Amino acid sequence: MAEFKVYPSEPVEKHTIKLSICDAYSPKVWVTQTHFWPLPDSSRAQRGYDILKEGLARTLVEIPALSGTIGRTSDDPRDLMVVVDDDAHVEFGWENLVGKADVPSYAQLKAHGFPLTGLVAPCSQPITLSPVHEGARMLTAKLNYLDGGMALSFGFNHLLADAATVAEVERIWSLHCADVSNGTQQKHKLQLPESTIRERLSKASSEAGPFNDEHWKVFPTTRSQLNLPREGVSKEAALTVLEETKKAHLESINSELEETKWCMWKFSAEALGKLKSDASLPRAEQWISTMDALIGLFWSRLSFARQKSTEGHKESLMLFPINIRQRLEPRVETGYIGNAVDIVVSTCPLSDLESDRGLVTAAQHVRKAVSGWKESKWAAWLNMAANLPHDEAICPNPLSLLDTHNMGFNDYSKSQSNVLDWGSELGVIDRTRYMKPASSLANCATAVIVHPRLADGGLEVAMTSTEHIKAVLEKDKIFAQYASFVTTFT
Repeated sequence: MAEFKVYPSEPVEKHTIKLSICDAYSPKVWVTQTHFWPLPDSSRAQRGYDILKEGLARTLVEIPALSGTIGRTSDDPRDLMVVVDDDAHVEFGWENLVGKADVPSYAQLKAHGFPLTGLVAPCSQPITLSPVHEGARMLTAKLNYLDGGMALSFGFNHLLADAATVAEVERIWSLHCADVSNGTQQKHKLQLPESTIRERLSKASSEAGPFNDEHWKVFPTTRSQLNLPREGVSKEAALTVLEETKKAHLESINSELEETKWCMWKFSAEALGKLKSDASLPRAEQWISTMDALIGLFWSRLSFARQKSTEGHKESLMLFPINIRQRLEPRVETGYIGNAVDIVVSTCPLSDLESDRGLVTAAQHVRKAVSGWKESKWAAWLNMAANLPHDEAICPNPLSLLDTHNMGFNDYSKSQSNVLDWGSELGVIDRTRYMKPASSLANCATAVIVHPRLADGGLEVAMTSTEHIKAVLEKDKIFAQYASFVTTFT
């Protein structure tokens, strides 16, 4: 609908932006998130939408790529671009969900820890429920009015945005909204040589050696995450392919489909401090971060809960993306809009993880994997990724993520979502939630997502879980020292 189209608030010239190899290799999905705001006075709902809309229009002037669509420059699957044309815009819809069946009031949502059960589909723009395809836009959003509150759901096309990019756009959008409420206008984005940065993230040094990693594999492009579908795939069709793959996997291991939900845990600032201390080696033989300790806790206690070593499994694999902007030399500026991540993998014997010393062992394995990251190895991957034939792609082997004794981890703790001030009229959100359906991850490696840090210094962490695993962790004396249960949702 025309009234839902948000155009840049100032004229933007037509142009194209050639994406990097790192962008082209990003998953062809939408990065989706929902912010919850209280709204005691329902008469202010329209004003809330107007502020967000104008703030977004100003953001598009500073980051025109967000208003574009994805296109190709050749038959090479790595040759992708963002097209900013005369109709460049963002679809930003709104809907009144008050009184809709199965949509709770804001007070009910808040009382139950903001679960998303039954809310993902009605709160989302429909396009974000399907994979990204050629011609897709870079950003879409929808504001949903609830009884007593608002839910802002937005989806970023992963081809342009990793977690750090999402955080930067959100920061700029919130500042423009604050300006709207104040009656002022100013620029908030640091101007960077982004085309030069993209070139750097597309061409490795001539000195880059061969890439060898047992956890990566060369796939046919059409079956890899490099593949960008020519046309949109319906949600039903995407689920059919997914369910067929899952069914074949379950049959191969003689297993039935687990009922999987997201289980949310809260860690106070004090609990995180204790966790880091408890996960450290005596006499500080090797420093670890709070995040090393947190990953180590989930990795070790989930291994303990599942007891997969009794079924003959020898080791567990843990995989997670890391932001490499500050790890490259010279560094890539923080405000860069694009993908700049690498995948880190660590393995550990299950017998060690399942023991009472599993926390310390797991945390040390995580620290070793992170501190052991080398730009030379990433450059070797980049060189290989840029020079393979068009019909081949080098990607992490996803088969490991079909084993329930493994784990995938995402850390969004550095995002400011829960503390950003959107201005005198909107203020600070109550909570944010990520929107991937848990059912799509049933019978897979446990997915663990660390949410943006809370104002009190604590963290909320969501993990895919069965009711049995949740019950085991609640009774686990080690896990319960640090975590308190918040909510579950599908």
